[in-house]
Amino acid sequence: MAFDKITPLAAPPGHSLTDEPGKWAWERPPQYADPDQALDFVLDKLEEPSRRRDMMRMLAAGISIEELVSQVAFKGFMQGFYTPDVAELIKPSIAIYLYHEGLQEGFEPRMMFDQADEEAKDEMAGEVDDVSFFRILKQRNPELFNAMNEELNKQERLQVEMMAKTKQPDMPEEIPQSFLAMGDR
Repeated sequence: MAFDKITPLAAPPGHSLTDEPGKWAWERPPQYADPDQALDFVLDKLEEPSRRRDMMRMLAAGISIEELVSQVAFKGFMQGFYTPDVAELIKPSIAIYLYHEGLQEGFEPRMMFDQADEEAKDEMAGEVDDVSFFRILKQRNPELFNAMNEELNKQERLQVEMMAKTKQPDMPEEIPQSFLAMGDR
């Protein structure tokens, strides 16, 4: 039988009952008790351009709708916008919304979380930068990653070719000015 290590800084059982009530947002009455109002609030937040862009990037990278919906619902509860039961009630509607938005962007989002893809879950904490996006994309959607990588390489090769063609012929060739190069003339 394995015992958990006792953390010296851990609070004793019942410590939370001695804290000041109402300290956390979820300990106060929620802003939205009606699921319809809570759903309207969440969808309004998801339609903000920066949040919508981040959500679509995560969906395109292969993060499932299930994961995103769970994060959105939990975050709303933690911030005191609605209760846990309201969060559970609005989850299906948020999932349908995200699925529809993904289809409008031109891809079919993954609905369910695969237990083998646990590593990228930490990437959903904040804003999705390009490095995080491509790391998640490589793990969860390797076909799209390879296609995007090949397209970027193709564009880079074309750019190098264009620069080589437009090289200035008027520029005089540089003559080495060092003492050692004088013997080559």
